[in-house]
Amino acid sequence: MLDLQSFERIFKEHHAHCLAFAIHYTGDPYEAEEVVQLVFSQIWEKRAGIAISGSERSYLFTAIRNTAISQWRKQNVRAAKEDAFGKMQDVEVHMSLQARELEGKLHRALEKLPERCREVFLLSRKQQLKYAEIATVMNISVKTVENQMGKALKILHQELREYLPLIFF
Repeated sequence: MLDLQSFERIFKEHHAHCLAFAIHYTGDPYEAEEVVQLVFSQIWEKRAGIAISGSERSYLFTAIRNTAISQWRKQNVRAAKEDAFGKMQDVEVHMSLQARELEGKLHRALEKLPERCREVFLLSRKQQLKYAEIATVMNISVKTVENQMGKALKILHQELREYLPLIFF
């Protein structure tokens, strides 16, 4: 068990050496100070269960090395997550722009369809009606629905060919 006097003695006696050692691992005096403070804070918090057998300096240096490595790993993981998140946002923005662009081109392509073709296509794709249901609704034959759908798909294919890897009719 570590009492207040022992802790203060260890702190005063080893703080400067610990700081120099931590700078060696972190390369940054501010990070080194943070690591040393963290180590001494943990020692104080766990003072009831700590029994330093052997060299105090060796114990402190081991704790500092382990803490510095742990902090470094956490920073790398955080940086990797932030980088991945930034890339995801870029992809989402790009895809959102592409989706809006495609939506506009699809709307313009649909406007280019003859009225009956457009109506057949929209009933099939937007209302998800079967060809027989479309024929009944429009009072035309199923064969006419098939022909109009084929015509619509051919025109849309020509109008949207630059997006074909992205969409399927």
